Amino acid sequence: MITKPLPYGGKTYLQVLDEALEYILDRQSGKVTSFKTPWVGLDDIGINGLEWGSMFTIAARPGAGKTMITAQILREAYRRNPTQSFNVLEFQFEMGTKQYGSRAFAAEIALDYNVVLSSKKALDEFSVKMMRQFREETEKMYSMGIERIFLGKPMGHDSIYKAVHEYYNLLGGKPMIITIDHSWLVKKSTDEKEKINTLYNTVEMLMKLKNELPIVIIMLSQLNRNIDEAVRKIPGTIANYPTASDIFGGDALMQGSDMLVVINNPAKNDVYCYGPQKFKADKTNIFMHLIKVRNGANDSNLLFFKAEFNRQRMIEILPPPADNPGGTTDYIPRSERRGSKQISADIGSEL
Repeated sequence: MITKPLPYGGKTYLQVLDEALEYILDRQSGKVTSFKTPWVGLDDIGINGLEWGSMFTIAARPGAGKTMITAQILREAYRRNPTQSFNVLEFQFEMGTKQYGSRAFAAEIALDYNVVLSSKKALDEFSVKMMRQFREETEKMYSMGIERIFLGKPMGHDSIYKAVHEYYNLLGGKPMIITIDHSWLVKKSTDEKEKINTLYNTVEMLMKLKNELPIVIIMLSQLNRNIDEAVRKIPGTIANYPTASDIFGGDALMQGSDMLVVINNPAKNDVYCYGPQKFKADKTNIFMHLIKVRNGANDSNLLFFKAEFNRQRMIEILPPPADNPGGTTDYIPRSERRGSKQISADIGSEL
């Protein structure tokens, strides 16, 4: 048997089995558990949460709520995972610290963002007192060794890789939640001619990171503009549903993600009868489409939420009323919904 280190980081199959068995036993004993999100339904889709060493990608059109989802995951992270020790590192390239922090305060005290910023009248002193209390509670978490770091300066994939390793060591080598908001805003390197090259290199870097460190990566991404075409907005059709091909750099994100979802707020685009099941939707209905779940516990395709925009949070709900709850023959299981050919055929059959 080979005993010396193998070239290129190779491992014998026996070593692979030994590491896997140790991991299985650690999970059996509860020494290792997944990272739980605020939503039981989403946790049930995964390994009772997001598995450490995995990447969770959320794609949507602007304003659909993807940043809100991430903020809620982080805001409730310690309450949902009280026995786990971890830090948070946020790459927030879309909002400045004042805007991001103000949204956090608005969510905490259940007020509209415009009210918090005194857009029409001065914010009341009771709300200010609640904000100060929230700030003090956050300071207590820091005193307990729980760190949450905000990085707002745009950087390329090489710099992100170095920053993750540096902060991992600086913060004590604990497991870490990493958020990137969002993929399009990762800075293009001088040798990357197109933004799509930046995305592929970024995903490759993140795949390397999640194999090196005990981290959960939450990546936000955009949808292509074809999701806004008129044919996609015909009420009550399969064309309403997004697929991997609607995601910017979908091939790269499909490869690198352990779980990839697309969230949609159809009523925002005046689609109030949604998908082949003809779900009744208003502007608070958020539909989460499960495009890829690498280790899914079931074959669910959709999760349903109500958005409370004033509190910057989503509540998981049962399926909304539907005129055709059983769906139609054009309904495509998650495992088959990988591109747009099927959708194009179904659009043709329904027009």
